[in-house]
Amino acid sequence: MQVYAVIGYPLNYTLSPNIHNYVFRALRIDAVYVPLRVSPGRLGHFVEFARDSLSGFNVTIPHKVAIANLIDEVVGPAKELGSVNTVVNRDGELIGYNTDYLAIKQALSERGYSGGDALIIGAGGVARAVALALRDLGCGRVYVMNRTVEHGRELCSLINSWKIDCTALGIQRDVGLKVQLLINATPLGVGEEFPIRPRDVGAGLVLDLAYKPGGVTSLTRHAMEESVPFIDGLEILVRQAIEADRIWLGPFESPTWRDVLGKLREGLI
Repeated sequence: MQVYAVIGYPLNYTLSPNIHNYVFRALRIDAVYVPLRVSPGRLGHFVEFARDSLSGFNVTIPHKVAIANLIDEVVGPAKELGSVNTVVNRDGELIGYNTDYLAIKQALSERGYSGGDALIIGAGGVARAVALALRDLGCGRVYVMNRTVEHGRELCSLINSWKIDCTALGIQRDVGLKVQLLINATPLGVGEEFPIRPRDVGAGLVLDLAYKPGGVTSLTRHAMEESVPFIDGLEILVRQAIEADRIWLGPFESPTWRDVLGKLREGLI
């Protein structure tokens, strides 16, 4: 049996096992996917365990950047970003990918986003994936809001290196910005009110990377109330998971991300 996992901390909840175990069953793969809580101080120990015991694993908050320096190779967008969310074990060699980037880019492109100004809330690993997707879709100006402004400046430095204008700000509601796209790349809005509404910044499209099992986040609710088109965290979660499964298992046509998302929303997996 192949064993896969998702690691994070504190990892209070995750729907990733529902998604991947459903795909394994659908493809008749002898494999299981489990959640593992790994503290930052134990990340190095986990990597050595994974080398011997796991066929692959996903990475979530707060390890996406740190893991890139602990595995054997980082490829594709993950290398450019220095952020990894998917790792495959090839005969003891751990290779890192970033399927967040693929999922975000595909979803934005399908919704018609073509480069308007964007506001990113958050500056962690997934925010880097967002930024790269924005670059590749033609964005010319980005604002980054983060509780720690210095971390926002670090992300802006990366974005500026791509010849994109970027400004770092603290999290605040009344900033006088007007953007086409509002992105939440934090857990904000799951257990508390999101600090910014789409109308506060004139957004015509919302991307909320947070998700709330059995409900909606406050940012997604605001978008619905204001009739603003949105992409929610469940869609991105499923899209990136399917891309991870293709890295681990090889190409497959079915189930598609739409198949899996439908079953997840209906509570069937």
